Amino acid sequence: MLKALVALIAGVIVVGLIQSRAHETDYQKALLQSLAAGGIALLFVLYQLQRASSAAAKAWLVPAFCLASIVAAGTLLRFESFSGEMVPRFSWRFGNNETPALKVTPLAESDSDELAVEVQSSTEEGSWLGFLGNGRTGVMPEREFEIPTSADEITRRWDIGIGEGWSSFAVADGIAVTLEQRDEMECVTAYRLSDGQLLWLVEHEANHFQALGGGGPRSTPAIIPATELSPGRVYAQGATGTVWCLQLTDGEVLWKRDLIEITGWTIEESEQAISWGRSGSPLIVDNLCVLPLGGPASASDEGRSLIALDAATGETVWRSGDQQISYASAMIMTLGGKRQIVSVNEADITGHDIESGKILWSFPWEGKSNSGANCAAAMPAGENQFLIGKGYGGGSSLIQVTRVDNATNANDDTSKDASSETETFVAEEIWHSSRVLKTKFNHTLVRDGIAYGLSNGALQAVEIESGKRLWEQSRRDRLGQGQAVLVEDVLVVQGEEGEVVLVAADPDDYQELIRIPALQHKTWNIPTVVDNLILIRNAHQAIALELPQR
Repeated sequence: MLKALVALIAGVIVVGLIQSRAHETDYQKALLQSLAAGGIALLFVLYQLQRASSAAAKAWLVPAFCLASIVAAGTLLRFESFSGEMVPRFSWRFGNNETPALKVTPLAESDSDELAVEVQSSTEEGSWLGFLGNGRTGVMPEREFEIPTSADEITRRWDIGIGEGWSSFAVADGIAVTLEQRDEMECVTAYRLSDGQLLWLVEHEANHFQALGGGGPRSTPAIIPATELSPGRVYAQGATGTVWCLQLTDGEVLWKRDLIEITGWTIEESEQAISWGRSGSPLIVDNLCVLPLGGPASASDEGRSLIALDAATGETVWRSGDQQISYASAMIMTLGGKRQIVSVNEADITGHDIESGKILWSFPWEGKSNSGANCAAAMPAGENQFLIGKGYGGGSSLIQVTRVDNATNANDDTSKDASSETETFVAEEIWHSSRVLKTKFNHTLVRDGIAYGLSNGALQAVEIESGKRLWEQSRRDRLGQGQAVLVEDVLVVQGEEGEVVLVAADPDDYQELIRIPALQHKTWNIPTVVDNLILIRNAHQAIALELPQR
């Protein structure tokens, strides 16, 4: 028995030491190390107890206790999912943990005249046109809501059931569009912003599921609002590579492409290489719809990192890059004086000419899309610079891209047009840190030279110029692998456990303004802010939180 006690104490000490450093290293790795150390200690304890009980002629005691514990756990608990740090999540099997029922009857099918009237009357609402908002940076310049002093000042404009997936809402013309999984059908769905009524639903048979990452679509649609000359359009990508262009008002399919078919892969090959589902949110730029493409190594010559589709027709305009894709979305930045597309790929970051897709520069960024993956997009962080972060024990870097103009002049005797000028771009690292902005699923938010983000599950503020950590949320308050956006001077943070937290965007100190109970279940979806509404969702439930008007 003494050996068992010593082993138990040793196991507790080792696990304690591992966990004491988790906030500086990585909570997922710390969990796996703790399970290994704790498991070895537990097995040794059980072995010693079994020897003691056998000596007392009660060899059945330890096996019976283990079996009874397993049966009790299986009877009382229900496995739900894994957290973003691989912690298994359970709920009481007989507890009341229900969410609202799905809306299944689109208004477009039941009353098209009412749909047209309601949409027309809602066009004065604000917009959030796609992934990370209108500027695709997660930053809104103006805040339309007051900071509530208590949860009683917040109302739920609507609270509805929703299908699986980690997509977020894009909003325009009074319509909120997202992606969800309903049984075996992958769907693009549109809800009326005023009351959550399902307006239309476009579906096709597809179902991505991965045990650690869950099921359903991962990307956020992009919207081009209606004008006097053209109706609004929605661009969306499913988890298995289907890309749609739909009419915003009624979901009419304008065109549809299958990226798996374009690459020449099978679904099985794609899922093996890109294990957690295609997550790139469409980038609409200069009449192009740009997305990560993927494909076998043999497709590298044609280009497999990015594909640009004609936004009007869906026809392929160009393909570029020889790297496998990651889970990050393509971004637009001006670097080295040139407006360009920036793509975080499986193991590097590349800049691309918008018109041709030509690679302008590349920077190595280690990752593997079926293990320690790159998920966070590059974010602009000052003139000719961007920040890039990574979880899984990674870190962050500030990268600067500069342009060098090289002129090659031929002999004047040959030809007046014999001189040519080429552009050369150079990407170099200003600093790298393994301690800050380890943004696993979320993205860095930049304001006034300060970067904010959930680093290893805790909100941080970092000085961009130096990479110095200014403050970090305490371990007790950390919000896990959630998401955040910045609305003028307030961080709207979606906690992984479902709560919404408003935090002052103050470089001097962490100031939590209010914590709002909201969603049930794990939440990895980015919040959407439209006027004084915060739209949140996860794989079960969607809520429109209405805050006091500013």
